[in-house]
Amino acid sequence: MKLNLGSGSKRVEGFINLDKYDTFKPDIVHDLEKFPYPFENNSVTHILLSHVLEHLGQNPEVFNLIIKELYRICVNKALIDIRVPHPRHDDFISDPTHVRPITLMTLSLYDKDQNLKWERAGAANTPLAIIHNVNFVIKKAEQVLDRKYISLLEKNAIKKEELSDLAYKYNNVVKEIKIIWEVVK
Repeated sequence: MKLNLGSGSKRVEGFINLDKYDTFKPDIVHDLEKFPYPFENNSVTHILLSHVLEHLGQNPEVFNLIIKELYRICVNKALIDIRVPHPRHDDFISDPTHVRPITLMTLSLYDKDQNLKWERAGAANTPLAIIHNVNFVIKKAEQVLDRKYISLLEKNAIKKEELSDLAYKYNNVVKEIKIIWEVVK
């Protein structure tokens, strides 16, 4: 089973489209901050969370319950396709419904192997995968540049090598982050 969670008006063919608002006529109306989700354990092979996760779990306890619920419904090796605005882009900053920045570090906190490495190194990172008995691995991550920086690259006004320094120093360089997260059971 494939799910498009928080589908809004972006329905995806071949997926069950779920949203908390009936306005968008989803296949299933359900609030992702209410548990349990209306799916069986180990029944989902693919989840799309396109510009959804940053809207959920303002309370850290609720966010962790969302992660646990995603883990419960997914099969081993299920893929979760996450797309979020970069937390230093105006698209994230200006929307009052954005309650949580989603970064690669955020998602790494739910990776058991990473948690164990941090523990061995004496790092202060919270081992959320171990605490909540979940395990997700980042399989792929891509940063989508803001149009201004795409244009500057195309005009050879900046070099690709300069981008990470620019993204570190300035807002609005990276527009969106795309992440493929894999469930490990």
